[in-house]
Amino acid sequence: MLGAIVLAGGPSARFGRTKALVELEGKPLVRYVVDQCRLIAEEIVVAIGKDENPEPYLNALPSEIKTVKDSGTTKSPINGIATGIRQLDADYVLIVPCDTPFVRGEIMKLFSENVSEFDLAIPLWPNGYIEPLHAVYKVEAVRRVLPSILKNPSSRVVELTFAFNSVRYIGIEQLREFDPYLHSFFNINNLQDLRLAQDILRRATLSITI
Repeated sequence: MLGAIVLAGGPSARFGRTKALVELEGKPLVRYVVDQCRLIAEEIVVAIGKDENPEPYLNALPSEIKTVKDSGTTKSPINGIATGIRQLDADYVLIVPCDTPFVRGEIMKLFSENVSEFDLAIPLWPNGYIEPLHAVYKVEAVRRVLPSILKNPSSRVVELTFAFNSVRYIGIEQLREFDPYLHSFFNINNLQDLRLAQDILRRATLSITI
């Protein structure tokens, strides 16, 4: 069974408000991501900051989506993963950030179809860069390595990927079949990114209606 953790607890200083709930064409960023996860995942957990009010998320998301507060002591996404994975009964888990509104369910499905014999299925760029927050992990493997990683408060998500014995790398070019411009990896960090996302969305809508 495949579950999903949507990481929504990151800092939002550039927006002055919770980034996950910032609206793109009238829809919260987190809802775009959750809607794509719902296409393939049987369980979905949204991990928010430990000081955040969950009520706005409950209003913005379908009732079956679990919203949990990050219980960690640092701001690393590792804490959101650790918190979210405690809520799952799934065998594999998709990890994805809340600020990538163009992530595609077809790409997530490709990862899930390639992870069965591995601890992790992850995108790989030609320069060797990987995308640990757009990947599918074996839940048992994550639970096995998390305790040692959490001992270091400065641990990054990429260190989680280094802890696994078997990894299935999926070349970025293979993903263009589903996402020609690789917009799945476009994340929104500031108002300029939000305006660019609006342009992308409007152009996509225009091409469908023509």
